[in-house]
Amino acid sequence: MAGLPFKSVCILGPGLLGGSIAMAVQQHLPGCELRIWARRQQPLDFVRERGITQHTFTDAREAARGAGLIILATPIGAFEELSRYILSAVSKEAIITDIGSVKAYVHRTTGSMLTNRGRCFIGSHPMAGAETQGIENAYADLIKGATVALTNPHGAPEARVQQLAAFWEALGTSTYLMDPVNHDRTVARISHCPHILAALCARGATLGQEPMEDLQRLAASGFRDTTRVCSGGANMWADILWENDVAVRAALHDCVNDLHHLIDLLETQDKEGVRQWLIAAKNARETVRKS
Repeated sequence: MAGLPFKSVCILGPGLLGGSIAMAVQQHLPGCELRIWARRQQPLDFVRERGITQHTFTDAREAARGAGLIILATPIGAFEELSRYILSAVSKEAIITDIGSVKAYVHRTTGSMLTNRGRCFIGSHPMAGAETQGIENAYADLIKGATVALTNPHGAPEARVQQLAAFWEALGTSTYLMDPVNHDRTVARISHCPHILAALCARGATLGQEPMEDLQRLAASGFRDTTRVCSGGANMWADILWENDVAVRAALHDCVNDLHHLIDLLETQDKEGVRQWLIAAKNARETVRKS
């Protein structure tokens, strides 16, 4: 037990990512007490039946009581209200984190509220996910090899940051400390905007006059792979885009300008310009993917 980053971890909201983290804790930190809360009984029944943990709760305050690490894994819009509810049960020695994909908004609301009440909040964002939803689609290796962005604008002690980093790294991830605003600008371009463009590709397929049967018969791996991520939950993604709207709009304006440039190249019959545009895209992808 002495070697564990935390003796007790509480996950509030076992959906796809929260459930996968729970399974990773079970797999990599078997001595850790795992406590899980959900609003509905169904995901808790799943957790118990799969043997992930027997410590399940429908009262978030009771779930959080005594936990050394509390992970907010609900939709981002529920973080602050949920944090206020559990506050009286959260020790000042505990760390509260989240797994939301927007950070400035979370720190401005939930993080500030908790810090002003003497609690330790450090943001987390595991760069992992899938187009499916729900704990029934969760699996322990979903976060394996992922980078977890950590954000600490409230100035939590370095020892607390290192403790949280040790937890994530014990689950097979790497950690990367970032400023929340820089985080949001970055994920707008490598996560949020690509989701929008995938949705645009899917919508664009049906905006013309082509017969649906033709579309269905000819749509193959290119369409499937390009549009896969837009099968994710619309409610969750609407919240993400709303809460990161400034950075997303900036990224989209750049994409629109670049798309207009491509249209101009096509309209002026500039084949070499089109080729150079595609080469630049290939080079950009390879540069971003370098580790």
